[in-house]
Amino acid sequence: MNQNTLYVNNLNDKINKNDLRTALYMLFSTYGTVVDIVALKTPKMRGQAHVVFFDPSAAAIAMKALKNFIFFGKEMKIQYAHSKSKIIERIVAENDSRGPLKRLRDEADLE
Repeated sequence: MNQNTLYVNNLNDKINKNDLRTALYMLFSTYGTVVDIVALKTPKMRGQAHVVFFDPSAAAIAMKALKNFIFFGKEMKIQYAHSKSKIIERIVAENDSRGPLKRLRDEADLE
């Protein structure tokens, strides 16, 4: 299970894809940094989206706050996605490729 990415379903499938992505971004970004929203209009993915957060704790807060939230006239269902988002995999890979010494310096700068 991936705790950075939320799987959202029971979305109104009559909404334009770009409008849906924008509205989801505006709604979910109040809880933390949203790095990606995947909302496809294919028959298999209609009414569904994946919202990817940078921070897993922000995803948890958003899931708790927005579960069963009425969004465009339908009650959203939210759970953690089963697999990692490609963008999160890329961020993790970039951090790992910097090497342990660079990571330690960066972490020390944050403290």
